[in-house]
Amino acid sequence: MTDEKVFDPGLQPERTLLAWQRTVLSLAVAGVLAARFAAPQIGLPAAVLGLISAALSIAAYVGVRYRYRRAHTGLRAAETLHSLSAWPLAALAGSTFTLGIVAAVYALGVAGE
Repeated sequence: MTDEKVFDPGLQPERTLLAWQRTVLSLAVAGVLAARFAAPQIGLPAAVLGLISAALSIAAYVGVRYRYRRAHTGLRAAETLHSLSAWPLAALAGSTFTLGIVAAVYALGVAGE
């Protein structure tokens, strides 16, 4: 963070940002690991879906940083925050959905053998 004064002495927005960052980074790692372990059974689709999951997680990471910066600036300026975008949450949901598809196909492939 820069030298600027924080809005909340309890650092609640900063703690929220850190929690979101941990969430999306762990989801990116899970996507890559799912692709790694599912690739021998599923093949190329597992790798593609795993990379899509990781890419969506990284997009969500960038988005939550942008969202935090915008909210922080708005709070310090006493502006209303009605214009915050939800696209980072949509990217996170897409990443989770993609990871779920890889897991389901992997589970069905292992169970079918």
